[in-house]
Amino acid sequence: MAFRRSDDDTRQARGSERLSYERDARPSRDGRPMRVVIITLVLIAALLVVALVGFIVLSSTPAFTITSIDAEDTEHLTAENIAKLANVEEGTTLLNIDEGVITENLKRNPWVGSVTFVREFPDRLKIVIEERVVDCVVKMSTGSVCWCLGNDSIWIEPINLTVKDGQSADDVALALARDMGSLLITDVPTSMSPSAGETASDEVLVAVAAYREQFSEEFGAQIIKFSAASVESIACTLENGVEISLGAPTDIDIKEAVITELLAKHPNQITYINVRVPSQPSYRKLGVESVTGGSGVTVDELADETDAAATQQPTDGQTDAAAGQTPSGDGQTTDNAQQEDGTGQMADGSQVGDTSDLILGEDGYYYTYEQYYGLD
Repeated sequence: MAFRRSDDDTRQARGSERLSYERDARPSRDGRPMRVVIITLVLIAALLVVALVGFIVLSSTPAFTITSIDAEDTEHLTAENIAKLANVEEGTTLLNIDEGVITENLKRNPWVGSVTFVREFPDRLKIVIEERVVDCVVKMSTGSVCWCLGNDSIWIEPINLTVKDGQSADDVALALARDMGSLLITDVPTSMSPSAGETASDEVLVAVAAYREQFSEEFGAQIIKFSAASVESIACTLENGVEISLGAPTDIDIKEAVITELLAKHPNQITYINVRVPSQPSYRKLGVESVTGGSGVTVDELADETDAAATQQPTDGQTDAAAGQTPSGDGQTTDNAQQEDGTGQMADGSQVGDTSDLILGEDGYYYTYEQYYGLD
């Protein structure tokens, strides 16, 4: 019996043949594309080897040997000193120079902050020095010596102060700091022992840095001096002469808010603020509206103000800012913080015997912290 394939069978067979052909026509994974990739990688590797060999040959060729080191004078370094400090070995070329070693050599001078190298082929090397910026002038507690402290907390160098008659070392140090565009830090512990090129890690300096970092830019710009006898007794002086007892660097944002509020409520009147415990702030102020503060603007002004304060006698209506007292009609003084009987009066008319935790308002009445700042 003859076998006859149906049309459907024929189509299926042809389809199978076509699929089989297409599969066979595809290159295998071990075919040409893989060979192309391998050849490409080999060529790249060969080029890298050639480039490396070429660089090694060029780096040692006398054509690129450094014959001249160029530099520009900085404020504290001459071009000649920079070249000597760099101490580039003879025979060094522009291609094999060890920038790390030369930078380390240069930074033996603590004024050197950053170093940049510029190669000027075929044989000239230019060294560009960026000096450290003096961020603080730290007056030592003994003698008339200040240390420059860089903005990266590196001790730079000491400066001997020239103190004339009628001046104090702190006055001269403040004038120096302001001339250098930096901040003054005084009253540091006698145990502080700076060393040029070393990192300043004293805890009082760390505490001052914490305040500076967390104060707002606007408020921080008003500070001209910090006092740092201990971490717990950090204090600062503002441009307008107001002295502020800050204490340890905690609740810094709250302390700034309290200080700002008090200064806004009593413009040109406050001479002292204590925010060591920000929930119980205290302050002293002058009784004359037109009185303006002034401390440390210039050395001469400081001396004039000191002499005037020592000779001027209080008059009716004025306030003795140092003692926080106001003269009475009979020539005696009474404490602003209490009445004659030792008690204080609240705004609601009630009397209190202990006013240490209260705030005396400008209306003469005492308020709780919450009442005074409108928190209740």
